[in-house]
Amino acid sequence: MAAARTRKTTATKAEDTPETGAVPSTGADETPAAPDVAPLEPPRVDEAPEPPAPTPYVTPTEVIPDAENLSDVILDDATGQPPADLDAVFVPRTPYGSTLQCTVRLVERTFLGPHGTPVVRLLQPKGASVSERIAARITEQLVAQAARTADSGK
Repeated sequence: MAAARTRKTTATKAEDTPETGAVPSTGADETPAAPDVAPLEPPRVDEAPEPPAPTPYVTPTEVIPDAENLSDVILDDATGQPPADLDAVFVPRTPYGSTLQCTVRLVERTFLGPHGTPVVRLLQPKGASVSERIAARITEQLVAQAARTADSGK
């Protein structure tokens, strides 16, 4: 005896759907459902840290050409002329310190390279802290430059 097998048809499945609440499976409607989870929180933005407090200590600016590469023409960048008051170019930064402050922006006109290309380069920025030794070298050069200018004007 052979057992009779019966097969469910699509009509039977369609009838089962409303009663059982099952969703009919068709190839076109298969979209994944969104998971039931809480939405993501926005990223936390930290505030920028405060900048460090300025240090009361001042280190001198020691970058200056050596004696043979120091130009003969040192100018005040604001006027394009040599500084008028040589004693006011460098002033003490503190009453009892050995560090001096440059009061003008000093540039030097020099000639560089094998072809002597004219260049104007920064010697000391305005407000730079320099040691007494560097200030003395620059002041000595400024005095010699003023003497040469005075001699050539006679």
